[in-house]
Amino acid sequence: MARTDNHVAAGRRGREEGHEKHIRYTDEQIRVLERAFSECSNPDRSQREQLKHQHPILNGIDNKQLKIWFQNHRSREKQKKEHGVILAENTKLQLAMKLLREDNNVLLKRVAELVRETDCLRSQILTSQITTVNMTKQASEPQPHSPQRSGDADDDKGVLVLAAEARNEFLAKATGTAIEWVPFPVQELKGKISVGGVYVSYRGVGVAARACVLVPFEPLKVIEILKDTPSWSRKCRKQDVLAVYQANNCGTVELVYTQYYAPTTLACARDLWTLRYTSILEDGTFVVCEKSINAGSNVLSSTAAPEFVRAKMLASGYLIYPCEGGSIVNLVVHLDLEVSSVPEVVRPLYESSELIAKDMIFPALQCIEQLAREATSGKTNSHPVESVFVRSFCQKLSRGFNDAVNGFNEDGWQLMNMDAPENSIISMKRTNGLGIDTKYDGVICVKTTVLLQNIFPAKLVGLLKDHRSTWMDFNFDDKLEEIIRAPYFAFPGVNTHNLLDKAVPLGHTHQGEEVLEVIQFESFANLHDNGSSVELYHLQVVNGMESMGNSCFGASSEFIFAPIDKTLSNEAVLLSSGFRVLSVGSKRVCSNPSLSSIKLFSAVNNPCSMMILAFQFPFETRFEEDVRSIALEYIQHVISSVKNIVQGVIPSGSNPERFLGVELCDFRRLSTCSFFELVQTHPSAILCFSFASVPMCLYANQAAVDMLETGLHNLQTFALDQILDVSIMYSVIPTILEQGYAALPHRCCRSTMDRRISYEQGVAWRVEGLDGSCHCFAAAFINWSFD
Repeated sequence: MARTDNHVAAGRRGREEGHEKHIRYTDEQIRVLERAFSECSNPDRSQREQLKHQHPILNGIDNKQLKIWFQNHRSREKQKKEHGVILAENTKLQLAMKLLREDNNVLLKRVAELVRETDCLRSQILTSQITTVNMTKQASEPQPHSPQRSGDADDDKGVLVLAAEARNEFLAKATGTAIEWVPFPVQELKGKISVGGVYVSYRGVGVAARACVLVPFEPLKVIEILKDTPSWSRKCRKQDVLAVYQANNCGTVELVYTQYYAPTTLACARDLWTLRYTSILEDGTFVVCEKSINAGSNVLSSTAAPEFVRAKMLASGYLIYPCEGGSIVNLVVHLDLEVSSVPEVVRPLYESSELIAKDMIFPALQCIEQLAREATSGKTNSHPVESVFVRSFCQKLSRGFNDAVNGFNEDGWQLMNMDAPENSIISMKRTNGLGIDTKYDGVICVKTTVLLQNIFPAKLVGLLKDHRSTWMDFNFDDKLEEIIRAPYFAFPGVNTHNLLDKAVPLGHTHQGEEVLEVIQFESFANLHDNGSSVELYHLQVVNGMESMGNSCFGASSEFIFAPIDKTLSNEAVLLSSGFRVLSVGSKRVCSNPSLSSIKLFSAVNNPCSMMILAFQFPFETRFEEDVRSIALEYIQHVISSVKNIVQGVIPSGSNPERFLGVELCDFRRLSTCSFFELVQTHPSAILCFSFASVPMCLYANQAAVDMLETGLHNLQTFALDQILDVSIMYSVIPTILEQGYAALPHRCCRSTMDRRISYEQGVAWRVEGLDGSCHCFAAAFINWSFD
């Protein structure tokens, strides 16, 4: 017998709600009710009473129970109907899914075919582009220092073996653990490039840097940009592809000769003889790797050019992953710069991985960002031609200054140091016209290096620019008119007036950190003929004024200028002169007797900047000796003026840095290490956090990584509250903002493995940018240990 249970509330007043009755229906009663339901699914009270009269078998059931039965039966019928609809829809969806799976399988097969075809086309295009570029270069440019073959056609096999080895070594550095990398804190680039992270080598041979970035260009365009090193590196003098080999899988192997300028007058320039291998991996990733060719290799050999020291490039290159909207690029630069041949005073500049990141990684990224901005400007008609003009003349000014500082014989420079003052270098070259006045047939260049204490590069360059009249104020009155024309051509003297209140900016490059300007002078050059005047113009470039870390080791700022006139053409040679200032840290090494030729200004224990001056003087052959004498006097006047400017701004004995009472790192004991290296190896745990509502970890030295029990790749995923009780930092933040630092209370923090950490002393301080703004905040935990 079927049975249906219904719950009936006892509706009488005074009884508890929830009282239930259980009704059992017979099969005959159910058949009667179902027939009645088919006729009327929702009978009212009178219809239910009539139903009971018509069917005496229902007399034992009250009216309320009948109402509940009809309600339940309506619900069950509705559920059955909905269930049927769902089953029908499910059947239709299953059929549609089957059809979609079949279509998807067909599409997947087609996609696989297209991927293979695309990879083949990419390889063919890449090979044809490389071949075309190399053939053009070889046909249009002379190739000095051409290498000599050491064997016969069998050498091709040796080249391919070396290329495969170079690629394996590079991939181990770019994606593996062949180098111990530590994060290098940087500021985000402005524009379309997203920097995922920059790292420098912690230990190992040579100096190395690595970066992972997202760029808005296709892989082939990125390869084209990065291979053209002279277009983005101001330090690269020239680069020649001297031989090309075809490898398997449409790869290309090139033998490349590259020359780099020396940044100072104290060390020789560097050159590289490398093998560059371009290939595509099975997953479509582009690989361009480069490595120096050893002298013992059974391939083309090349000796270092005169005036150059042969450096060594360890496996380097870039890994390019195609992605939506551009490419993901993983760059690695690893060099051995032969520091043993460098004077001790500038040796730290050749031993710093951070400087490799600044000199070899960031210029490439800035060039890509600049080209991306110009491409966008071209689509929106935002004067991209002006940007190209500014970049072109900035490069010309910089290249002219580098040529003057290095003075290569290949460019026609000859030494004239017969009676030059101590630490000054005089050189001369013959030339047919200088682009402004064709009557000059030669140039004399005087260059020197001066060490200055208690001032950083950006500050010094700003002073040189603001106090220009001081070091330019040189009296030529006692010289003959014919002789003084040459110095006046490039350097207005005591009777010069700036016709403009300030230099007129023409544009910016390098994220706005480099500015190209023009300045106008009126000079009373002909003093012996009624004081007639001439108008002079200088085109000048200033850089390194706002870039990160201008007060840190290795920072560089430049002030370079050249005389121009209104008819200057784009192809004209610029007679660049000016100043380059490098931060070389505290110089215990300056007390070395072997470096006595470089005179120090102020005490040797304070931070030191190295100023490189190079000034060029055009001359006519008949006045060569007279112009040479004037040039030496002028340079000595400039050096003396600069020292007076520095002494007037920073009184003797003062220290421009603010201290908490102790120095975090002591350069005097470890002068060959950069500040970053000293912080990285400091025994106390040092961390940097972003100054935001949710402070995130930006940097941790090796001691902090050990304390946190984590890896370097996980640092930027940690928030402050995962390490330290947020109430501790919030309690000291007002003090940090007010006085710049604060002591941390003696409480425990925790590692990422949830282990308790105690410390004897803790201090937090504000890290300021050059403009005084709060860049981030740092914390140091002294004598920490696990509980």
